Amino acid sequence: MNNCIKYLAALGLSASMAFAHETINKSGQLGFDKTYSAKSMEHGQLSISILNDVDVADKSVLGETVKGDPRIKNKDYIGLSSYIGMSFGLFEIVDVAVMLPVYYEKLTFECENGQCPFAGADDAAQAGYLGNVRASLKFRAPLPEDQIFDLALILGGDFPTTNLEKRGIWIREPDYVVGGDIENGAFAAGYAYGTKQSIFRTTLAVTMDLRKIDAAPLLFHLNGGYRTTLDNENVGDFYTVAAGLELYPIPVVSLFGEFYKDFPSGKYAKEMDIAEATAGLVFHIGSHLDVQVGGHFAIGDKAVPVNGGMNHDGHFIRYVDANGTVPEYDANWIYAARTIPKAYGYGGITWSGFLIDPDRDGDGVADDVDKCPDQAGDRKNDGCPWAAPDLDEDGICDPWVAEKGLLDQFADVCEGIDQCPNEAGEGEDGCPLDDPDPDQDGVCDAWVSQKKMLKKYADVCSGIDNCPGQQGPESNMGCPEDNPDADGDGICDPWVSQKNRLGDFSGVCQGYDQCPGQAGPEANQGCPWPDPDSDGDGVCDGWVTAKKMGYFFENADGSDPYITKKCKGLDKCEYEYGPAFNDGCPMGDPDQDKDGVCDSWVSEKGLLGEYEGICQGVDKCPTTPGSLDAEGCEAENPDADGDGVCDAWVTQKGMLEKYADVCTGLDKCPFDGGVVDERGCPMDDPDPDHDGVCDAWVTKKNLLEKFANVCTGIDRCPLDSGSVANSGCKEAEIKPIRLNGVSFPSGKAVLDKNAKNALKGPIAQLKDPEYLNVEFVVQGHTDSQGKPAKNKKLSEDRAKAVADWFVKQGIDKSRIKAVVGCGADAPVADNKTRDGREENRRIEIKPVADGDVAAASACVAEFEE
Repeated sequence: MNNCIKYLAALGLSASMAFAHETINKSGQLGFDKTYSAKSMEHGQLSISILNDVDVADKSVLGETVKGDPRIKNKDYIGLSSYIGMSFGLFEIVDVAVMLPVYYEKLTFECENGQCPFAGADDAAQAGYLGNVRASLKFRAPLPEDQIFDLALILGGDFPTTNLEKRGIWIREPDYVVGGDIENGAFAAGYAYGTKQSIFRTTLAVTMDLRKIDAAPLLFHLNGGYRTTLDNENVGDFYTVAAGLELYPIPVVSLFGEFYKDFPSGKYAKEMDIAEATAGLVFHIGSHLDVQVGGHFAIGDKAVPVNGGMNHDGHFIRYVDANGTVPEYDANWIYAARTIPKAYGYGGITWSGFLIDPDRDGDGVADDVDKCPDQAGDRKNDGCPWAAPDLDEDGICDPWVAEKGLLDQFADVCEGIDQCPNEAGEGEDGCPLDDPDPDQDGVCDAWVSQKKMLKKYADVCSGIDNCPGQQGPESNMGCPEDNPDADGDGICDPWVSQKNRLGDFSGVCQGYDQCPGQAGPEANQGCPWPDPDSDGDGVCDGWVTAKKMGYFFENADGSDPYITKKCKGLDKCEYEYGPAFNDGCPMGDPDQDKDGVCDSWVSEKGLLGEYEGICQGVDKCPTTPGSLDAEGCEAENPDADGDGVCDAWVTQKGMLEKYADVCTGLDKCPFDGGVVDERGCPMDDPDPDHDGVCDAWVTKKNLLEKFANVCTGIDRCPLDSGSVANSGCKEAEIKPIRLNGVSFPSGKAVLDKNAKNALKGPIAQLKDPEYLNVEFVVQGHTDSQGKPAKNKKLSEDRAKAVADWFVKQGIDKSRIKAVVGCGADAPVADNKTRDGREENRRIEIKPVADGDVAAASACVAEFEE
């Protein structure tokens, strides 16, 4: 039973990995949380998801009005959002998805002395209902599968399915804030679960999948979107950005991280700061199931004041003031709406499978490309099973295994290459071995010993059979005792001598046969002659001459059964084919050094005509390339110092024209590299201070191009090392500049005419050639009056106005490394006096030293209050 369970679990896990289903997001599409993946589902693939957001500890959605009321001792809030989604792969590049949200929340509180600040409830309220249904279509660009990027367009919309009478506290989307005129003091209405207006969405998604190139188990996603709500002019349109990454450290676990931000454009744009970060963990547990867990964290503190509240038991819960009356401005609960709690949980479960199985045989090769869709096979074989790698089962692989590079894959079955794939063999080549003892006399044939297999066949035979075709005892080396000359060459087999019976068989044979199983001449002690011409070039091998057999092999006519091949001469290269005139050796390269001059042997053998067109003459330096004029040896270098000016001997020998493409003129300094203009003598250093800027004489002599890899321009400071940008001079240092006379209208960040005139001096200084490479930071400062946050924003806006003016006046924008609003954090005078405050309201230019932008951007006080 346990083994069965393990098998089923493994089967589910393998199926999950084979289909490689991706994570599902809250909209029911591939992705995670609010981020869309640009990948698409497989054709026929179906996914079902239930994902949840839960707020049980964070009470930020209650708003400051409720949270700060001293009459409430204890408050508990639970908020739950469930997103039930389903998606389907219509085609390879088109997915459709639908998602229905379900919401629930409960608020409990304990009031001091029973005096609750709510009308219509005692100590608790709860509400919940369906949200607006969301539908979407994804279109993936049909890009090549082997590149790492995917691109997709997602079109969709939210359509009213909620009940506006069902009210809650947590406003799930910023689009659900409707009505009101915040600029004129009228508060908006906030609906927790949805509105009666439809919302239309457009998203462009890009995914980079590094798994496709086996670089890393990592995916990057980037989304840019736009959505608009019909008839909701106060909130307006939203622009969205989402960025996320997925990491698969092991096949059954993935991690993801996401940043999401909304950019509202309506009346409440300045009142909303909607951004969050999400981190999660996904367990791909097999059987196409995924479990997701994680958390969301809000980024930003702004919220919109709205009229809101909860329905409970058929009546509306309203906030009342300390006098027990509902505030005049509205009969509902006023609070600051947050669409994103500061921190809340995330989790759920998804399933992905196929209505139409795309891989019937489960081999990981889709049926549309599987040539054997009903037989599990290998991707390398187009989804078909491999043939038996060792058909004859002798442990030696059939040739096709090596041809397809599969020896490692089948290493546990076979090895090597079988030369006889249809016959089981015991040899290393897979072929069957000969019978070790065909005459069945218990004495092994000679090949057994030659192949060192005596031990292998020890239970069959032993020794070496000199008469493999005749039975005989081992004592007579496998030969029958009654045949003194088994091979019939007239030379007695060894046993005759060994038994002192030469006299008995003198009429049949004589001597001692060194090769009793092979007929051979007496001159070779009963052994056949070796091949007299191993390389077949007609020139006799050395042994023919050594045994004084040259005459016989030169005049072989077939009358001697032991001399059947003709040859002549003495082969000095017995194992290489070569002509007789070259002593049986192959002809060498006629021009080893490839200089067009023939090696000496060509002339010596009278073969110059044979190699005409390849070489000529006689090379006295056959291993060193030279010239025909120098008999194949290296000619004297016409320009020994390599300065393009010829050495004196070139002129003396009248060879200037010959070496015109190498040098010219007469070198007065043949041992020192120089220049043509100085007749081969060296010139002065073009850049003695080594700052990359040429001394003036280089320009005067029109030699800038010649020294382009050494220096450029004209050095205005030839004795001091400077910079190219500063014409060879050291760059001037700039000190922080306080922009006196630059004033702004109260509470604004607009430069007036006087301020622009006051900036002319600093702009001129920054444009001066000595300061052209100086990078700087623009800082704005205010006095201590007013709210710190507002002062910081105002100081930053004013600093930006100055920076923008600099750019308009021709200062390179890349030199401005930062625009910083310090507010009142860095005073230079006493904020308690009028003069001090005026001095603190200022703009400063601070240079960036050694690329340290952070140090230049720091707001440092010069006056301690």
